[in-house]
Amino acid sequence: MAEYFGMSNFLLVLLIAGIAAFLTYLGAPLAERFTVPHRAVIAALPFAAGIITGLVAFSLMPAAVRDGPYIGIVIGFFLGGALFATMEYLSSRMLLSNPASADGQLSLGLYIGILVDLVIDGVVIGIGSTLTLNPGLLLALGLSVSTMPLAFVTIATAKKQGMPKKTRNILAYLFIGCIIGGAVLGYGLLRNQSLETRLVLIALASGFLITLVTQSMIPEANREGEPNFAGILYMGGLSLYGLMSLTAR
Repeated sequence: MAEYFGMSNFLLVLLIAGIAAFLTYLGAPLAERFTVPHRAVIAALPFAAGIITGLVAFSLMPAAVRDGPYIGIVIGFFLGGALFATMEYLSSRMLLSNPASADGQLSLGLYIGILVDLVIDGVVIGIGSTLTLNPGLLLALGLSVSTMPLAFVTIATAKKQGMPKKTRNILAYLFIGCIIGGAVLGYGLLRNQSLETRLVLIALASGFLITLVTQSMIPEANREGEPNFAGILYMGGLSLYGLMSLTAR
């Protein structure tokens, strides 16, 4: 595929990651341009959570379980979840030390979690591209379907909280940097590693993403009461990613 386009694999990975980063970034100017009711913004979280769950269920863990070392996969999955839980705990302690910030609707842990999620998304694109480029492209497209509304939710909520426009712009640019930087890291550092090592890292990323969904995204969506049709929105996101992954085979 890379030869067909007349470019190296690395440049093609950058292109794939760039597509995902651009699609993700589009959520930010949309949030700046349009004022959406807070309940509608929060209702988008279950949809994005469903897509992230689908990414883990349909693309990441099947390959890891099928071809990876069982013990390493289980340990990696657990450590990924423990990493997010630890990060959430530390961010909560930071909020407690700054009561003024604790009054906001969106926790600092979720802000950090979203940025780390985007880095992991980029790493996953890079790792997927070290296997073959088709999975990398599928992952990029699938991730952007979830990260665009996630970027929209993040910027819209930050806007509602009164975060300065300049800071919101920096946050939006970080969306791009996290995805492309993660892809470069995943592809550059891991392409020469063993398949088992890459699959264990995919399991670790999966554990992180699932814990992000269960410990931050869904609780944040339910902070003011469960959004209407939250279960349908979640299953809609899950089913959409499942359809994308199945039709791409």
